[in-house]
Amino acid sequence: MATFIIYAIRWAVTLTLLYSLYRLLLRRETFHRLNRAVLLAILVVSPLLPLVPLHTYEPTAMDVMLTRIEEPLMSPTSDANNATLATQEGKNAASGLWVRYLAYIYIIGIAVALAVYLFRLLALMRVIRRSQRITHPIVPKDVHLMLDMRIKQPSSWMHWIIIGPMDLKQNAETVLRHELAHVRMRHSWDVILCDLSCRLLWCLPFAWMLRQDLVDVHEFQADEAVLQGGVTLEEYEHLLVRKAVQTQMLPITNTLRRGALKKRFAMMHCGRSSRWSRLKLLYLLPALAACLWVSAKGEVYTTYLNGKLATLEELKALDSSTIAHVDVIHSQKKVYVETVSEPLTTVEQMPQYPGGDAAFNQYMAHHIRYPKVAVENGVVGSVQVQFIVEADGRITHVHAIDAPPGEADARVYAYGDLDKHPTQEEEDEGHRALREAAEELFRGMPPFEPGRQNGKPVRVQMTRTVNYDLK
Repeated sequence: MATFIIYAIRWAVTLTLLYSLYRLLLRRETFHRLNRAVLLAILVVSPLLPLVPLHTYEPTAMDVMLTRIEEPLMSPTSDANNATLATQEGKNAASGLWVRYLAYIYIIGIAVALAVYLFRLLALMRVIRRSQRITHPIVPKDVHLMLDMRIKQPSSWMHWIIIGPMDLKQNAETVLRHELAHVRMRHSWDVILCDLSCRLLWCLPFAWMLRQDLVDVHEFQADEAVLQGGVTLEEYEHLLVRKAVQTQMLPITNTLRRGALKKRFAMMHCGRSSRWSRLKLLYLLPALAACLWVSAKGEVYTTYLNGKLATLEELKALDSSTIAHVDVIHSQKKVYVETVSEPLTTVEQMPQYPGGDAAFNQYMAHHIRYPKVAVENGVVGSVQVQFIVEADGRITHVHAIDAPPGEADARVYAYGDLDKHPTQEEEDEGHRALREAAEELFRGMPPFEPGRQNGKPVRVQMTRTVNYDLK
C-alpha cells in the first residue's frame, strides 16, 4: 500500500503542474484538436513520469516529504504495534496515525469510485440492450443507431448512438451529426482514460477539472462539425437551449447538452486564435522540468557500520567525532563507515580463529592467493597485517603494516635470482601486490571467537604475518 500511496502523490503533483499551465494558457484558445492532444498527453504522461528511474545524489524536498509519509505506512499494522505507535511521544505518533488513517480512506475511496463507475457502465449496457436498432441515411453501417422510447437526451458511446423518438422526428439530422462527430473522433476512449484517472485520484480537484475541460473540448469539436455540415448557427443554438431544460442524461456518455452552454456559445462566436498562440505550448517545458524534479528520487545507499549493515537507530546514534573513515561506492550504492575507538592489544582471553591455530593455518593454506605479478617475476616476501577483531568476532580495519626493524616485512627480496637486486619500480610493484593480496585474504576471513576482558567480549587489535614463498 505504501508504494502505491507514494506513487499516487507523485502522479497527482505531476498532473497538477502540467494541467495548471494548460488551464492558464491554452484553455480559451480555439485549437480544439491541439487542446485535446495536450489534455490526453497530460493524462498519459502524469502517471508515467513517476515510473521513470530518475535519481539525484541528494534527496529532494519532495523526497523528504514523501519519506515522512512513507515511514508510518511501512510500519507493521498489528494491534500491538499500533498500541506501541500510539504511546510514542508527541506529534510523531499522532501524525503517523493520521497518515495511516488517511491512506485507508483514500484506498476505500478508490474502491467506491470504481464500483460506482462500473455500476454506471452496466446501467448503460442495459439501456443499449433494451433499445431497438434502426437505420438513418446519414448514419454509416458501422455505427449502431439505437432507438429507446424512454430516452429524452440523445447520447453516444463508442460506436452506439442512442436517440429518443422525439429527436428522431424533429431534430434527427442535426442531433445525429453531433453524435456522429463524437463517434468518429473516438471521444469515448478519451472519457474512459479520464474517468479511470479521476477514480484513482478521486480526491484531487484538478483531475475532475481536467475531465470537464476535456468534455468541453469534445463538445467544441462536435459543435464545429455540425456547423460545418450546413446547420445554421441560430438554428443550432435554439436546439441547444431546448435540450438544456431536459434533465434526463445517461451517465458516462457524450450527450448533446454536455458542457456549459455559455462556453459553447462563446466558442462558436469567437474568431480563430492566432497561429502564434501555439507558442504558448513552450510554457509547458518548465512545467515538464518541474515534473521531472518531482519524479526524481534520491539515491538510496546501503550503509555498513564497521562492516555490519547499519540500522536507522545506529546511524542516528552515531557520533560524527568517532568516524575514522567513510568509503562511498557509487556504482554499488553502498557506504562503508568505519568508527574509531581504542581497541585493546592485550586481554585476558585473546581472539581466536574458530577451531584454533590448526584451523587458522589450514584456512591460510587453502585461501592464500599469490599475486600474478609476483609469480611472473619470482617475487617472494612477507607481509604483516594488522586488523581488529570486533566484540562480535567480525574482522575490521584490515591493513598491511611495515614490520619492526629486523623482522620480515612486505619488502621484495628477489626477482627469480636471489643475487639480483630489483629496481625501485619492481620493488614498489611487488610490495603493493603482496600487501593487497594479504589484506584481501584477511577481509574474507570468517568471524573469530572474540577476545574477552573481565568475561565480556571486547575489541582487540591483532597482527599476523603472511609469508609468500615460491619454493
